[in-house]
Amino acid sequence: MPAFTWAGRRVLLTGASSGIGAALAVELARAGAVLGLCARRAELLDAVLADVRTHSPGSLAWTVDLADLDAVDDLAGRAAAELGPIDVLVNNAARSNYHAGALETPWADLEDLMRCNYLSPVRLTRALLPAMLDRGDGRVVVVSSMAKHMSSPGESAYAATKAALSAWSEATATELWASGVRFHLVYPA
Repeated sequence: MPAFTWAGRRVLLTGASSGIGAALAVELARAGAVLGLCARRAELLDAVLADVRTHSPGSLAWTVDLADLDAVDDLAGRAAAELGPIDVLVNNAARSNYHAGALETPWADLEDLMRCNYLSPVRLTRALLPAMLDRGDGRVVVVSSMAKHMSSPGESAYAATKAALSAWSEATATELWASGVRFHLVYPA
């Protein structure tokens, strides 16, 4: 099996406007990937896209709030149509700005976290997987969190969403092992 290379790979990267996503976008562009970036903060995303295009001129960006599950389907369709078949999906977007105890977290906040941190990446993965399976090749990178294993007070809702995403990804990876599509889970601190 030939060594994996980023050169020429079409990568859809969520949560690309700051932090891990922004840094990863620039590094992947330097490695030769063509990127489709998405995030909900347009100004920050535009700045990252400008940096990325210095290394990967064909890269694109879409402003999307991934807590809007209907927008996820639209993103999947636009990315495949405008960028081409997606080789690598990086599910990096997440919200962690709700810090309250397990009983104090408002239900609406819990639902928002679950939509953004769990349902959205699952939906996006399910939208892009059929084409990867047809090709017998593809990668899904899931940026989870160590909060899944050792959360701090006020992180119960966030930790639960990351644990759910990790469990779904691990089970799906096992289910699809023979397909040629690989899942990679990353646990930043």
